[in-house]
Amino acid sequence: MRYPPDQKAKARAAMLQAGARALRKNGFNGVGVDGLAAAAGVTSGAFYSNFANKEALLQDVVGECLGEPFMDAEGTVLERRQKLKEWLATYISMAHRENPEFGCVMPTLSADVARARPAVREIYSDRMDLLVDKIMQVLDGDEIERERRAWNIIALMVGAVSIAQAMSNPKSASAALGAALASVTALIEPPL
Repeated sequence: MRYPPDQKAKARAAMLQAGARALRKNGFNGVGVDGLAAAAGVTSGAFYSNFANKEALLQDVVGECLGEPFMDAEGTVLERRQKLKEWLATYISMAHRENPEFGCVMPTLSADVARARPAVREIYSDRMDLLVDKIMQVLDGDEIERERRAWNIIALMVGAVSIAQAMSNPKSASAALGAALASVTALIEPPL
């Protein structure tokens, strides 16, 4: 039986997306290759035909998912600034806290990346630098000030979601997220 020429690429993309959801939900050490393969609806053999090991999947997940969908925002500076605000409102939310499998890789996988081999950490660093640059592009001020604010925004958003996910009390988690969202909004457009 012949498969379409793009069949392998589509299967790999599906495994990457399913693997990303499983890793974000369970953490790197919370799911094995068999679980990752099952999440994608494939065999472990199919997994290994696309990824050398679980860490290779982690590397690709970080490379593909970190900073999405804001990373590719287009438009004028004001349009991209509005998209940043909308992205952050979705990011720093109870929905993100309660559904990590559909959220960002940073709150759920940063600690795993810190323990990964250098190649994974390099991809993470490159993507993080790109995200900082994309955020800086929509902020006002000199370059040093914009970079400082971009890093603060990222630290607040990732930290707030990580903390909220670990908290058992939804009311306290919501308060932490609300405070962080107010702070990042002030960093995007500081008072004159």
